[in-house]
Amino acid sequence: MKKLFLRLIFIGLIFSCDEKGSEEIYQGKLQELIVGDFSLEKDSLTKYIFNIRVVEDNSQEYISFTKPANIRKEWVFALISTISGKEAGRIEIPTEGPESMRGGIHANIVVSENQVFQINHLGEIGEYNGEGKKIALYNFFSDYKAKLNGKGGEFPLNFEITQFNPSIIQLGNNPSKFLNTKKPVAAGEMMTEFPLDFKNWITHVDLETGEVENSDFSMPEGYEVFKNDNTASVLFGAYDSKRDLYYLAWPYSDEVYVLNGVKMESVVKPFSSVEFNYFPSERKAMDLNTVLLQPKNASKQLFLLYDEQRDLIIRCSKIEESGASESTFERTKHYVLSINSGEWESKGEYFFDFETEIEVENWFLTSEGLFINKPEQESEDEYEFYKIDLSGFEK
Repeated sequence: MKKLFLRLIFIGLIFSCDEKGSEEIYQGKLQELIVGDFSLEKDSLTKYIFNIRVVEDNSQEYISFTKPANIRKEWVFALISTISGKEAGRIEIPTEGPESMRGGIHANIVVSENQVFQINHLGEIGEYNGEGKKIALYNFFSDYKAKLNGKGGEFPLNFEITQFNPSIIQLGNNPSKFLNTKKPVAAGEMMTEFPLDFKNWITHVDLETGEVENSDFSMPEGYEVFKNDNTASVLFGAYDSKRDLYYLAWPYSDEVYVLNGVKMESVVKPFSSVEFNYFPSERKAMDLNTVLLQPKNASKQLFLLYDEQRDLIIRCSKIEESGASESTFERTKHYVLSINSGEWESKGEYFFDFETEIEVENWFLTSEGLFINKPEQESEDEYEFYKIDLSGFEK
């Protein structure tokens, strides 16, 4: 009963969080929170850094990112020291042979220095130890594929692992599909689409029981205008370990879905002094490829993080771009970092700009604070971040 009472209080706070006036929210510059920088060491084969996670093992934090398999004979998961930025270890998983995952890899998640999960095109989940040995293979989707998109149709293969919590693996499903793949398509003409009645955005797989649970909620009202924008169906979020809730965010919506398991419990619309404007990305030809670029005045939600140590919810949003250039790479990008308490009460908004072609593209959160990539990367041997101090927001 006490737990239910606390949850009802939390829901009441959620629905009241958008009633505050802008005069109650502190507005400043991100520079006020930047206390230093941090660099990740890169080797000569690592051209890009992506899929950054922070893992904790035996009270030791590591930054983990994936080194692409197409330039090696194995998947390499680097474990980087949060102090030095240098590689402290790695997990190597073969791409061929009996220890590999057949059918190609869709997603990976590093849980600790001795545990990695991979999921392939077939829906199989492979569990590996720190030596790259496959210790288990799970296949719970064989009788579930026809049901997963809610219509008895195709299995949505564009998923990725977004959370691991005790025995539960959470998959974020992306139903977007290419429409014109069976004929030669000129650059700029490749089209995608996702079904407007899609409801299975989140799937939970219990590795102990084999139970598979699927969500049953619709996209936000008005989101159908983004059906041909495949960036709109790549959702993201954060797990609130204190309240055992997951906050699911939409790239082109102010709304955040509060999930209890796969069930939507409520909807949050965090108050902001910014009026976000959402428009579908524009399809452009670039060399021989089709690229999606946001309109100049378009907004986008970029990431949502939960800081367990300080009980904070952190959201970063792109507001718009400015400048006379027709190219997004030559325009200034404007952002806001919003700091909220665990009850979604605003603790401040901090604005910043990137004036180079690089956008906010990488971020991670450790016990030391929040790290966001710098707009200029001057060295090929390292990748630089701003270090943002969050200690002033602790209760």
